[in-house]
Amino acid sequence: MGHAPLSPPVAWPRDDLVRRVCLAFDIAKRALAVLAQDGYRDEQEPDGSFGPDKPFAETAMLLHVAAAARDEPAVDAGVAELGALLARLARSHRTACAIALHPTICFQLAMPHLLLRRLGLRDERFDRLLALSAASPAAEGREVVPHRALERLWLRSMWRDDGALDAAFDVAASLSVLNHPLDLMWGARDDAYAHTHALMYATDFGYASRTLPRPRAQVLAESSALLARSLLVEDYDLTAEVLMAWPLTGASWSPAAAFGFRTLAELEDTVGFLPAKHGTPEKFLTLTGHERTKYALAAAYHTAFVMGMLCALGLRPEHAPPATIDGRPASDALIDELSDSIAEVETPWRQTFRRLAREERCALAPFLLDLALLDRGRRHDYAAVARLLGLAVQHDLADTPLCAQAAELLGRVAACAEAW
Repeated sequence: MGHAPLSPPVAWPRDDLVRRVCLAFDIAKRALAVLAQDGYRDEQEPDGSFGPDKPFAETAMLLHVAAAARDEPAVDAGVAELGALLARLARSHRTACAIALHPTICFQLAMPHLLLRRLGLRDERFDRLLALSAASPAAEGREVVPHRALERLWLRSMWRDDGALDAAFDVAASLSVLNHPLDLMWGARDDAYAHTHALMYATDFGYASRTLPRPRAQVLAESSALLARSLLVEDYDLTAEVLMAWPLTGASWSPAAAFGFRTLAELEDTVGFLPAKHGTPEKFLTLTGHERTKYALAAAYHTAFVMGMLCALGLRPEHAPPATIDGRPASDALIDELSDSIAEVETPWRQTFRRLAREERCALAPFLLDLALLDRGRRHDYAAVARLLGLAVQHDLADTPLCAQAAELLGRVAACAEAW
């Protein structure tokens, strides 16, 4: 007697996804009002400074992703209003001069213009100027890392999408982290950033169905480990970017991804927007008036945009995150043991996890294993890592890239101890 077919998962409420996209639009309008003139300058922390081109480009990306959901009246109205505002601000004489002066980055400088064209907001003057700069023999005269090469190809495809760039996309993707395993335990944040952005550009934010250089399951297995790591260190900007991997590749949301989305949604509802990092920066408390507003928007707008983009991806057909967390159930004892192996810090993921129904918690054993391995490994508690790997083998959870890398790490540590 055959098993009854599984019921499709209950989708996250569509009206709630629309509400969150519109929240991102509202934050974008405020950010443009405050940052459009000069960007943000921080004399104490120069790395946090940026010009107005950055919020212009990221607003354009938000609009590009959200445009696929214009069948929703609220999203359509928001795209129209924000697009018209961005067109007035981003196509400035200053930007035109920069495009004329710098052919090697002309497409990056013209990103808002190119994405506004896709929305039907054209400007022939900028088209002519960009054509002149792109025709320069020096236009390809800047070396870039592979995920930036994918970005440059993606922007060129916005300019002239005739299929001639497909082979170049394949080459760039094969050289990127989409084709090379990440160091999931100790890799830099920039490595994770390369992973998330390479997926965005290679898929044109989900509009294009290009073949990945590795099987999708392998890429998403690394995304799962990056998801655990970003939640562990409370990096919500990266968490939202990592979660895009499932809708960008057309994959069903895993239990871990469904949990990650719920964690971000509950945090956004608690704070009023998705914060960039945990806590309140000390500098924020020292500022008042316009300077405080400017600092807050400069620090938080990007993460709010990424959450809006993630929710807009969820509005595409069959891409909504699940409202419930379903997966192969593990025993309560295993869930408790894995959870107890993670340092008890009061973080948003912990708060969301405690609110889950028992069946949902029991579906998250692979995710808890990733969290525990990362937490113990980054604390150099190698005895605990070995114990966790034993549990993984015992419960048939060891076939993951993080388990493989943890086992390799133990081997290298042992070799290091023997050598000295």
